Amino acid sequence: MRPREAAVLGALVAFAPTPASAQEAPLTFPSALDLAIANNLDLAAARLGRAVREAEVRTAGQHPNPDLVFESTKDTPHQMLSLDVPLEPWKRSRRIDLAREELKLADVDDAAAMQALRRRVRLAFYGLLAAEEGATLAQSMVEVATRVHEVAQARFEEGAAPRLDVMGAELGLARATADLELVRSARLAAQAELNGLLNRPPTQPLAVAGDMAEGAPLPPVEQAVARAAAGNPELRAAEHEVAIEERRLGLLKGERLPTPVFSLGAVFNAPGEFDVGYRAGVSLAVPIFDRNQGQIAGSLVLADQARTRCDALRRSVEAKAYAAHARALAQRAQVAAYRERLVPTATTIESLAEEGYRLGRSPVLAVLEAQRTLRDAKSEYLSSLLSLQSALADLEDVLGGPIQ
Repeated sequence: MRPREAAVLGALVAFAPTPASAQEAPLTFPSALDLAIANNLDLAAARLGRAVREAEVRTAGQHPNPDLVFESTKDTPHQMLSLDVPLEPWKRSRRIDLAREELKLADVDDAAAMQALRRRVRLAFYGLLAAEEGATLAQSMVEVATRVHEVAQARFEEGAAPRLDVMGAELGLARATADLELVRSARLAAQAELNGLLNRPPTQPLAVAGDMAEGAPLPPVEQAVARAAAGNPELRAAEHEVAIEERRLGLLKGERLPTPVFSLGAVFNAPGEFDVGYRAGVSLAVPIFDRNQGQIAGSLVLADQARTRCDALRRSVEAKAYAAHARALAQRAQVAAYRERLVPTATTIESLAEEGYRLGRSPVLAVLEAQRTLRDAKSEYLSSLLSLQSALADLEDVLGGPIQ
């Protein structure tokens, strides 16, 4: 195990409310995502939308009910019974086509819900991991401040340093202790957020493990733009809206044809003529005035509007993919700079300042300044790691799925 991972697990053991032996194995990001997919209630509710759309397909395929008519009059024949059956095969098939096209949106909705969950889990998981690393950082700063305070106190007792040095060291220790308490509370909040996504009680102990700088290699920008154009959920939904409007236009045109109603029946009780007779007929609405002119014209405009909106959205998605790819590259470069140069340099400066003060070669203010610089460098490093994960989440949103 690398020293950094050991520090993260050590901080978890220190701050967990239950013994480590009673906890589950630490979650990685893939395992946390798998748990969320299996247990998240928002995703389960979104997936029920497919059943609703499947029911709409069944509804569209239903035949209209026949009418059973019975009449009794003083005229002859005195009674009449008929069954009126509407027949609309061309309308029914077009209703089904429209409902099936709308059913395809269920896959888009599922993909969008999955991506939204992936983003939330990514930010919550790495937020918790950052809180744990922040706790490790705060604990280390408490240890540094404690050493400096002990040195200042010893030098003061020896008469080699003024009381002001001790007071400055005490102030640094108090600040480091307050920072430690703050990050402990932040870890509890981050744990509650991730537990909520996993459908667990907010106070349930949760251990995570991983490297905040991890992530799949970024594809070439041209490939990222192509993937976004093919898989972005919002763009796919817009493309389906165009197809749906075209199906709706076909249905409106089909509804211009009248629906024939076939009647079969019998007449009864015509004294002097017959006791039982038969009747058959067909009725047909004549489309003279209403031929869906307004609805068809509106649908044509809506179809053109949907196509234009889809084209505009495609251009926007391509731009967003390019920008998200650039931000992710920039954030990885910043993380590398902090990890390879800035944090190690700040650590070395703090060690040298502390050693110089112990030997009486530098004032305590130089040590406190070096401590502040080290704390700021490590805090900025953690912020850059979170910004990297946020940039990766933005890129996945545009792509409509994982980077690789």
